Amino acid sequence: MTIEKAPQPQGYQVFGPKPHLADVPYEEHNARINKAKSLMRQQGIDLLMLWSEQNCHYFGGFTSTHWNAPSIQPCVTIIPVDGEPVIMVPEFFRWVAEAQCWIRDIRGQIDAHQTNSERDLPREVAEVVKEMGYGNANIGLEMGELAHTWIPRPYNDIKLLLDSLPDANFVAGDMIVWGCRMLKSPLEMERLIKAAAIHRQAFGAIVDEYRPGMTENDVLKIFMVTAAQNGAEWLQSGHIMCGDMKEGIVDCGGHWDGIVINKGDYISVDMCLKHKGYCADMGRFIYVGPTPDDYKRGTELMWDAFDAAVDKIKPGVPANEVYNALIKVEQDGGMWPIEMAGHGIGLDIHEPPVFSATEETLLEAGMCMEVECCGLIGGFHKEGHTGMFHYENLIIVTDDGCQVIEGLPRKHLEVSCYK
Repeated sequence: MTIEKAPQPQGYQVFGPKPHLADVPYEEHNARINKAKSLMRQQGIDLLMLWSEQNCHYFGGFTSTHWNAPSIQPCVTIIPVDGEPVIMVPEFFRWVAEAQCWIRDIRGQIDAHQTNSERDLPREVAEVVKEMGYGNANIGLEMGELAHTWIPRPYNDIKLLLDSLPDANFVAGDMIVWGCRMLKSPLEMERLIKAAAIHRQAFGAIVDEYRPGMTENDVLKIFMVTAAQNGAEWLQSGHIMCGDMKEGIVDCGGHWDGIVINKGDYISVDMCLKHKGYCADMGRFIYVGPTPDDYKRGTELMWDAFDAAVDKIKPGVPANEVYNALIKVEQDGGMWPIEMAGHGIGLDIHEPPVFSATEETLLEAGMCMEVECCGLIGGFHKEGHTGMFHYENLIIVTDDGCQVIEGLPRKHLEVSCYK
């Protein structure tokens, strides 16, 4: 076995006994662990095993850029229903974990970069579980009907994990994960609101800085530079759809230098960024040149649909009622909509619940979501029709309704240089 335990008796090698770079205060961390344990008891789960970046961040406090290197598993977080949690990291990340994590039982895998160590990690995780006394327990994994979470390992690694714990009963752990993560704490709300503010500034820069002759890639640079200057720690090139050549081609990034944005086009931007791990995701269409009357009317229809959804949002309302309110306005106005009207947001861009026709999850105070209006009127703009629309903002469900955190303000229908 190539797993190193925490040094005893102090439990840390360099940084301790408290993490000086913790992502959240101890009270917040402890509340997350205690809520997970409470839900585990309710659902008869003895141990929760977490492999994904977002869950190791949320429950373990561990962050790393190494999640982008799929050969290495940067962290596994193990929460027993009784006793203290354990995290497992490559041994070279021990000091990282000591500096970040309130969990002080840190196990380090030796030689984590070697292929045989990579493939043997699931067996070593299983040995730690057995040592903790949970080898024949009900073990919750990142799976289940609600989903939105997963084990980011190859099939053979997952199979080895299951085979190495033959007496365990593996069950869905998604309701534990989302029973905690769907309801945001004040600290999480603060980070989401800050991320939205950075996003708003970056969109505003596109409005102010676009000039005739710019390419799609120029717009991408404006967004990314402005966002980084204002506190974004992560940016996804995401979705930029400009000009006739790209109309209708969504979510494929903004890296076509040859696509020049001309007067009479529109710029569709649906980018994502993160601040302290929390996402902002607010789509907009911005007209290039004076906005025609038909496009103004379509934009106002988007606003009306958004407002109809917001008026429905309060604790106890099923998510599909919000969807129905939004879609009715769009369809009554002659718009062809997409099959969802928004989604949860947090450490992931898309989290449950979703605003859709079949989603019956009841809204609760503390949920943070995007209300998203998307659609097409008549047909493509390049074919002489009104074209496509997108209007999306963050909302926070409150005790008696919701708070709207607006992205680019409604008054910005078009780029500044044509006003």
